[in-house]
Amino acid sequence: MSQRAQNEDEAAIISAQLRELDRDAYLASLVLPQHARLPIQTLHTFAAELAAIRHRVSEPMPGEIRLQFWRDALEGERHGDVESNPLANALFSAIEKYKLSTVPLLRMVAARRFDLYQDPMPDQNQFEGYAGEVASIIFQYAAQICVGEQDAPEQFNDAAGHLGVAQTYVRALYSFEYDRRRAQVFLPVNVFTAFGLKDNDIFAGKPEEEILQALQSCAEHARDHLDKANKAIKALPSAAKPAFGVWPFIDSDLTRMQHALDKGEWLAVKMSDWRKILRLMRWGLRK
Repeated sequence: MSQRAQNEDEAAIISAQLRELDRDAYLASLVLPQHARLPIQTLHTFAAELAAIRHRVSEPMPGEIRLQFWRDALEGERHGDVESNPLANALFSAIEKYKLSTVPLLRMVAARRFDLYQDPMPDQNQFEGYAGEVASIIFQYAAQICVGEQDAPEQFNDAAGHLGVAQTYVRALYSFEYDRRRAQVFLPVNVFTAFGLKDNDIFAGKPEEEILQALQSCAEHARDHLDKANKAIKALPSAAKPAFGVWPFIDSDLTRMQHALDKGEWLAVKMSDWRKILRLMRWGLRK
């Protein structure tokens, strides 16, 4: 097989993986400039692969082993399993071509250990630090790739930081029911304790009124970060803005969740793909 054919196969595999693991990131990647599409899809796929580990294991050890695979790979131990992994190959190509530091990616791997256990997320500061490590760095690197700059300007960091926190809040809100049934709390526990709730109350889903109030508070924090991200994105050079194409999807999901919470529900239905594509197109025109 020629190198070109191999690269095309690799790109198709990455695209398919991303479409399966993170539909929003996949849809947003369709409007990326051609030169940036594969490396940014690769970064999002890497992040989504780490996020999916907790859903694939029933106990921590298998998850730890999978995280160790990526830790070893990023630290330079590229044994046979790494060399034969299309995602790993694409990731290292992006790292080399765009001179991306592996340190933040190693921090992402380390942060995902939290997912494997039942320790609660203590407070907003811890939550935002976690969000920065598992989500914000991808947006920052994506913006660097779009504009071809090795070092991220402060304005990239601002947009990426707030968008990553907003996205992590929204995903945790949508997975709240799933997580609480697994005795896990990804949202900041101090928000729940402010309404007189303890861990056992969260896991039991009662009292509902106080839980709804806590979830509404989390949604308000998400909205604040999303608004700040939007303001920061508007100030970016036009070449960098496609890196933040999931903003309208997060906005839509958060709006739907807030409407559900206002009605006394904490389960919400996300927007269909075709509606998301229309929103992405309108968002792109406004930017």
